[in-house]
Formats: sequence, structure tokens, C-alpha cells
Amino acid sequence: MKFSGKDLAFAAAAVAVLVVVVLGTGKKLGPDVPDDNDHQAFFSQLAQGGKRVEVEKGCRSCHPMAELPEAHPHKEECMVCHQPG
Repeated sequence: MKFSGKDLAFAAAAVAVLVVVVLGTGKKLGPDVPDDNDHQAFFSQLAQGGKRVEVEKGCRSCHPMAELPEAHPHKEECMVCHQPG
């Protein structure tokens, strides 16, 4: 069986996509939530089955959006990027 140029180009593109996907999965989006006294209430809520969306509402009390770095996403889905430590 002989491979044409189109076959090789398709295979190269497929390998490139796989490399990008695999390398992108290891990227850490943000620092973990510290395991300290300030965050214990949030860890307790999560341990008791609290919904992530409800727990994240408490983040605003100490981390208002206006005080976050300019490059920070303007969403209040903290635990998508900041995992419990």
C-alpha cells in the first residue's frame, strides 16, 4: 500500500493536534486554594456536599473582582482554576 502526500499531510495534522491536546492538559490554570484557617469554612462546605457554585460566592468577600489582576478572567467560577489544596 502506497501513501500519497495527502495521507501524510493528514497524519501529520492528526499528530500535531494530539500533541497540542496532550501538552495542554498538564497546564495549571491557577494556584491551589491554600489549606489555611481563612479557607477552612469553604473546605468544610465542600466536604459536607456543598455545591461548588454556592461555595464560590463566599470568595468575593475576601477577593473582590476589582482587586484581582487585570489579566484575571471576569468570571466567578473560582474553583474551575483554583483547586482545593
